[in-house]
Amino acid sequence: MVIELIGVVGVSTLFAVSAGYAGRWGWRGWRSRLKASGYRSEAVALPPFRPLTPRAFVTSNDQGAFGEALTLIMMAAEGWRPVNGKPGTGPQGIDGIFVRQVEDAFEACLIETKTNASRYGARQMANTKLCEDLTRLYVTCGDPVLGALYARLYTGLTEDDPAVTKALWRHHLARGATEITALNEAGEPQGPVRLAPSQLHMEALAASLDEIDRARRYWTGVYPL
Repeated sequence: MVIELIGVVGVSTLFAVSAGYAGRWGWRGWRSRLKASGYRSEAVALPPFRPLTPRAFVTSNDQGAFGEALTLIMMAAEGWRPVNGKPGTGPQGIDGIFVRQVEDAFEACLIETKTNASRYGARQMANTKLCEDLTRLYVTCGDPVLGALYARLYTGLTEDDPAVTKALWRHHLARGATEITALNEAGEPQGPVRLAPSQLHMEALAASLDEIDRARRYWTGVYPL
């Protein structure tokens, strides 16, 4: 009986492998024939961008958390690595600390994220307040590498190091666009506002939440008609 079972399994495996090879070679042959005939696939209409409204979130805090996650994704796409900016379990602290090495140069960017019309106060990103946050992070992190990084950021802010910059990011979820504004020492907007498209990142994050938050604790998944 065992021998017969092994034989059946072996035949089934051989059949599956053979079918896989046959399918692969069949696909290659079909693709080469299409290429030789000069065939080109016609454009297909893609679904339109689905804007997000507050109805897509359980609470306004969840909408804000979505905005911060969106900033993380967009910065990571540009080669920036996130570093923890919250000394505790709550939302208090620095929304986003991002660092990267470009050749031999170190760069850091501290970001305050706002979503839709949430209010921004300049003190949130003033150097004095950020240095207080970095001090708490340095004291509580318990990691010598992170501690050295927080100390480097503290020094960069106090010495006006151009390698350490600050910015306000405001995500407009209904438009799929993000406004990015540089901030001065007092946390006030400085210079022109740069508009960055964020539709693809928003769609990717929304699709991720559809998969992760199936219990709908933070995300309702409700889109406008």
